[in-house]
Amino acid sequence: MAANIPNFLTVTNAVNAGVGIQYNLANLWKSNAVLKQSRARETQLSASKELLMDGIKLEINRDYQNAFVAKKKIEVYEKSERQAEENYRITKNKFDNSLVTITELLDANVALLSTKINVLNAKADAALAYRKLLETTGVLYQ
Repeated sequence: MAANIPNFLTVTNAVNAGVGIQYNLANLWKSNAVLKQSRARETQLSASKELLMDGIKLEINRDYQNAFVAKKKIEVYEKSERQAEENYRITKNKFDNSLVTITELLDANVALLSTKINVLNAKADAALAYRKLLETTGVLYQ
């Protein structure tokens, strides 16, 4: 480079050198926003995990309660079956002594058969509820 300003300055064979630094100030806000977004995603994933765990616990508890209720139903229906057997026995004795009609004997027989069917259905429901509980807890694989 050369410069000649008459009566003031004359420069010959001059060289300019420099270093340039460039930084976008908007990156300060952008990186902060990305950090906030990743923290928000982390919080969201944590909340989703907790929600999923609560759902699993609720499902296991519900299946356990269903299995427990099914077991209690069996007990109730078995007691009902014993009562129906006793009722049938008494009605049969009365029928043999001509104290009741055939209709009453048949009604007692139908009640006895109905309670036996109820006991079998309750046992099937209990087995299904137990299998469902095992499946939900992950003990029983498909």
